[in-house]
Amino acid sequence: MKIVLLIAGAKLLFHLATAGRYGIFRDELYYLACADHLAWGYVDQPPLIALIVWIARHVFGDSLLGLRLLPAIAGAALVWLAGVLAREMGGGRFAQALAALSVACVPIYLVFNHWITMNAFEPLIWMLCIWCILRAIRTGDGRYWLGAC
Repeated sequence: MKIVLLIAGAKLLFHLATAGRYGIFRDELYYLACADHLAWGYVDQPPLIALIVWIARHVFGDSLLGLRLLPAIAGAALVWLAGVLAREMGGGRFAQALAALSVACVPIYLVFNHWITMNAFEPLIWMLCIWCILRAIRTGDGRYWLGAC
């Protein structure tokens, strides 16, 4: 599992090292504006992204690094969870490392985890749902089905 954590840490460091290299993305500006006017619903997005941006802004300030820290953490967590899923399905160290490395290198995830958008968190949420379903099937514990909902 150490190699999986190493790969996840490398992905996190990569995103943090490149967080300030480009200016702010137009969607990030829109989410910043939405964070100034929190509401339960927006016409074109769920309210969670505006809340996440509001939290990031109030905790880390208005810097690009602060704004892009949470998507980078979500990307690293996605890589780690891929290794966990491989282990859950009976994979050894090589399978876990391969799964983590495969997810770390997916080009669309490299883009998603660079900007704070809804897309940065959706793959992680779906991967957590998959983990809950797999745990419910493997252990027979019905409580995991609640996590998949």
